[in-house]
Amino acid sequence: MPAGHHPEARDGRRSSATIREVAVLAGVSPATAARALNRYGSVSAATIRKVSLAADQLGYRTNPIAQALRRGHANYVGFLPGDLENPFFATVARALGDAVEEAGYTLTVSSSDERLDREQKIVDTLQANLVSALVVAPVPGHDRSHLTRLAAAGIPLVIVDRAIPGLAADTVTVDNRGGARAGVEHLLDRGHRRVGFVSDVLEIASSQDRLQGYRDALSARGFVHDPDLQSVAQPSRDGGYRAALALLDRRDPPSAVFAADNLMTLGVLRAAGELGLRIPEELSLVGFDDFDLATAVRPTITTVAQPVAEIGRRAGALLLRRLEGWDGPAEHVNLPTRLIVRESSGGESATSEGSGGRPGSAS
Repeated sequence: MPAGHHPEARDGRRSSATIREVAVLAGVSPATAARALNRYGSVSAATIRKVSLAADQLGYRTNPIAQALRRGHANYVGFLPGDLENPFFATVARALGDAVEEAGYTLTVSSSDERLDREQKIVDTLQANLVSALVVAPVPGHDRSHLTRLAAAGIPLVIVDRAIPGLAADTVTVDNRGGARAGVEHLLDRGHRRVGFVSDVLEIASSQDRLQGYRDALSARGFVHDPDLQSVAQPSRDGGYRAALALLDRRDPPSAVFAADNLMTLGVLRAAGELGLRIPEELSLVGFDDFDLATAVRPTITTVAQPVAEIGRRAGALLLRRLEGWDGPAEHVNLPTRLIVRESSGGESATSEGSGGRPGSAS
């Protein structure tokens, strides 16, 4: 290339350098320059360094859209939680982001707001934009065609928190049934005979499992499940409050409540406060999901803790393995829970390790 015809270098360089100009400066063919800059095909380390230096000198920047079209996917991973206002999903997103970003991917997060139509639209949009992989906490609903299309297209998909029976996708959940049973058994051990259950909608798989754990605990102690002690609402703070109020503001309220997630736990606390019920003197409480406020409020809240960050890390590991080319059968990871005994259940502080464990001694 004649002198003076290069794009301006360094401080005053213009940004419209072409791959052909980079190739001329590096002394290689345009095809070799493209392979070196985009890290595909057979190119020596020395050639990559030479081409990269030429590109830097000319101010050449690769075109990410063209790269994505060439590879068949962009270098980003989508995460679609039910509700980002829920601290559970925020923690999963942080751990997932750390895992995929270490491998060179960027995490993009968009909340479904627990709406199936919104989930379907976001999944289709991400697929159209060549997302590399997707992690989903699916909303309630029977139409899973948008997720099966991902699998058919070969896009790695990991389901977290809420399993979908029959879907051929990697899944990361926790022992919801065993954890709920441990929490309810703890209340029964404290002498309660009328234990209420406050939950979000039972179409969510994890909520179904926690209800089953509640029933398991009652059955094991010889109690008959009373549907009148069960209250269900939409998965939100207001939903939890309304469900708790409906259960507690009655002539024969339960003496204890098991709340099936952290939003339901907050709802029980609000309803109990409005009704003037003292915790744990007049109402004992155990919640599923540990969260920051559990130790910040008084009394502190007994919870069934999930390894939330580990859910995000394991989901990231599963999808990265798929992106590296592993094509084995779908893997289902089920992580243990632990019961953390605090003041709201009227027990001494203790932690029970493992799924479905009984309360242990303080450690």
